[in-house]
Amino acid sequence: MFKSRARPVNVPQYEHGRLAGIFASFWGNGQFDKPDLDEIGFINGVVLHDWHYGPIDNLPIAEGNETEWLKMVRRGVDLWFDDPIVDIVAKLHLRRLLSGRKRSMIETLIGEIDARIAERLPQTGFTREQFEWADKITRFCDNVAFDFSFEREVERSYALYAQIDSREETAVTYTIGPEGAIGVDPWPFGVSSFSGVIIGYERPGYPDQLRPVVIPYHCRPAS
Repeated sequence: MFKSRARPVNVPQYEHGRLAGIFASFWGNGQFDKPDLDEIGFINGVVLHDWHYGPIDNLPIAEGNETEWLKMVRRGVDLWFDDPIVDIVAKLHLRRLLSGRKRSMIETLIGEIDARIAERLPQTGFTREQFEWADKITRFCDNVAFDFSFEREVERSYALYAQIDSREETAVTYTIGPEGAIGVDPWPFGVSSFSGVIIGYERPGYPDQLRPVVIPYHCRPAS
């Protein structure tokens, strides 16, 4: 879960994943292609990329407990989604998080992820390259939802592929501002703007006592 930097509120991974999936569901316009995958399968994969945490988790993100985090990642590696597209989208997310870390357990987990992907890829009708292309979008959607769930003001840029037939990367910048404002430039979505809410919970008593806090967001072009 995410500890808000603005107030004593916790946001579970479930809500962060749901917000990431909302970004993925709007992805695509004249400048930015949708992934060349089954659309619903891709969106569901983004929504469920951290489902192994469960609906109400109590593992604080970014507090340095790598042992507990790796136990949670192990749950994600073992988790089986019936839809192979969902499974591969979620597993590539985990693989990306593990890449670059130097521990034997991490190398084992990466090997298991690669074996799962190789096993399920023939069931999808798509190539690993197509999934890797889409993973850059997963990463972007995940990171915007990640920063927003902390209720902190930030500005970041991530490189991704705008067009399926091109490997020229485009830097997309997002800002998290006050009162739920999210600005994105260039605009990669198929609607002019969108708004909604995620649910956090008051920190005192969490997770045994769940007192909900509605957190609105408003996503618009930054320029």
